[in-house]
Amino acid sequence: MMSVVLTALTTSARTVWTGTQELDWNVSPGKYLQLDAAAVGTINAGDCLVFSYEVTAPDTSWPQFQVCNSSWSKLEGVSLKNGMTSSKVYATPTMAQSLSAGMVISGYGVTLSKIELVEGDGGDYSHAVWIGATVIGNWTGYQQVDASAFASAQTGQKLRIKFKDLGAGAYLSLRNPVEGWPDLSGATGTNISGGYHQYDITSAMLTELKSNGMVVSGVNFTCTAVELWNADELKPLTLQVPVTNNWVFTESVPSFTIQVTNPYGEAVTAKAVVEITTDKMAPVTKAINTQEIAAGSSANMAVALNEMPAPGIYHATITVNDDLARGFFFAVKPEQIVSAADKQSDFDSYWAAAKQQLAQVPINATLTEIPSKSGAKRKVYLVEMQSIADGLSGNPVTIRGYYAEPQDGKKHPVLIHYQGYDSEYRPGGDSATPWCINANYDTDESANYAEFILSNRGQSVNNRPASGRDDGINRDFENIYGDWFAYQFGNKDSYYYRGAYMDCLRAIDFMASRETSDMQNLFAEGQSQGGAFTVAAAALSDRPFNAIAPAITFMGDFPDYFEIVSWPGYVAFNNKGSMTDAEMYAFMSYYDTKNLATSITSPYITSIGLQDNVCPPHTNIAPYNNVQTPASDKQIVYNPELQHATNSKWNDTYMTFFKKYMKDTTGIRSVGSNSVVTDNCYYDLYGRKVVNPQRGIYLVNGRKNIIR
Repeated sequence: MMSVVLTALTTSARTVWTGTQELDWNVSPGKYLQLDAAAVGTINAGDCLVFSYEVTAPDTSWPQFQVCNSSWSKLEGVSLKNGMTSSKVYATPTMAQSLSAGMVISGYGVTLSKIELVEGDGGDYSHAVWIGATVIGNWTGYQQVDASAFASAQTGQKLRIKFKDLGAGAYLSLRNPVEGWPDLSGATGTNISGGYHQYDITSAMLTELKSNGMVVSGVNFTCTAVELWNADELKPLTLQVPVTNNWVFTESVPSFTIQVTNPYGEAVTAKAVVEITTDKMAPVTKAINTQEIAAGSSANMAVALNEMPAPGIYHATITVNDDLARGFFFAVKPEQIVSAADKQSDFDSYWAAAKQQLAQVPINATLTEIPSKSGAKRKVYLVEMQSIADGLSGNPVTIRGYYAEPQDGKKHPVLIHYQGYDSEYRPGGDSATPWCINANYDTDESANYAEFILSNRGQSVNNRPASGRDDGINRDFENIYGDWFAYQFGNKDSYYYRGAYMDCLRAIDFMASRETSDMQNLFAEGQSQGGAFTVAAAALSDRPFNAIAPAITFMGDFPDYFEIVSWPGYVAFNNKGSMTDAEMYAFMSYYDTKNLATSITSPYITSIGLQDNVCPPHTNIAPYNNVQTPASDKQIVYNPELQHATNSKWNDTYMTFFKKYMKDTTGIRSVGSNSVVTDNCYYDLYGRKVVNPQRGIYLVNGRKNIIR
């Protein structure tokens, strides 16, 4: 086994030119910069030229510069944007050879101030037809590679696009740079991971490449090279990176093992590259290591960080000979990640006013039995009730849900389910049938609960026609909100989540109104948006929860959230209007679970998918770390390989957790100052039976009894 300590790479730059040189090919004589062989003749393949400049062209022009050889043949063109101050050009083998006699820089709308040379990392650039560092944003930025680069390309070769710094939803698209920029033949757009993606060069693709070249476009990555490979040159190794420490490191320094198998009849040199970034894709450290793998053998390459990073979520990309071994997120002391509350000064009064408004709205609940779902021990109903208006005034909003009520006349623990963002249903798109309890399949344990599944305004049951539900109730319901996250964005008096969070409290009000509800045993759970609703309910309710189980929680730590993944950040930015970013984040802070969580003291269990690309772990751990719950009453389940999902045992896990906080009220017929105990056992003041009472205050025959 080869063990390697991960260290940061350092590079040094030397200045090859400084000065002030305007570039303008639209004047006569043209303005350009020419450097002789003494300045640039030692450039090697893989070396980087860093150009510093000022963009002086007006917004309507196209500022750019071109790197040419001494004969003025273009080697590389760079398109610029206002606001940019530097660009990098990497030398291919052909470019390095062409520059041996000197270099000319021409262009338009640019004033150069410095050119620096940074030596490459010694990698193999023999297959590159273009090398660079072009940032591709959300369909902004692109890299055009001229037809001349493909003069030697052949059918059957591999066209390999290399990249780094992958962001949320990284997507690669190759285009034919003719009118309309259609897809390059045989190069379907695709989500990307690792360090490269490659295509087989077909005859149709070859014709387009040789005639027009191509354009590299897409979403959220940096294009670093375009290469041509012969199929017989590729010797892919079999690679595995097993999960270590559940990908959670709290004591030991993070380490990873790459299991490399060489299936060939000759030795192969394995070049392992390990890149560590933050979850915001900021570089942390990188290592490049090589080891010879004997013919037909396997070896382990162990890599350890040289020190414990600060608490946080990090991303590791591990490649061997440019093939992806594994890309994954891992956590370092995650329960010490700081997601500082950013409550506005009127945060508490804002929610107090919303609750006061809700209290003025009569619940007016109506129940319609669903016979097909009702069982021997519980009946199931569609519940329709009134909640707060979409604003400070106006008509109450009707919200709905499915309710299972025990039929034995006794009081039962209350379990409220809050639901995720209704992304599986859009009018005119695919639909998913809303979840309804089917009491025909009740077990003895499930029949012991009074359960409610809330559909918040505009979502789930509230937007399905009768044909889209299986409750048998012949009425259609319609979403009037459009995209819920965007509804009245920026208006805190009528924003969607002001009303939706009040819907969560209305569900509690409804359960408290039922004779069979034991409100001394109140529990709630939900995933994703349902996790956020669970946090909001526990934070804002005047009735305490015994325990809650929000999982893969949405709506957390928005300033960080929007830097890590694309949704719903792009919805927010597209709808913020004249608000500055600071004003937008101030607005969103009212609905941020990290702020709501500071009011929670209930026992709390949560589940996190470390590879979550919807509600990233950095943000859905934020409310967990901010609650005031004692550490002994908190629990977190890490799923190292899951994305936006919980594991198959999550339901059993949180129900087991809930049982720890179930109060034994079976011996008390009513709750309050006139409580009556049906036996002579001791009960604590919460109604829990105490077998061996120690010093304290207890209930005995409904009266307080002090044991000293």
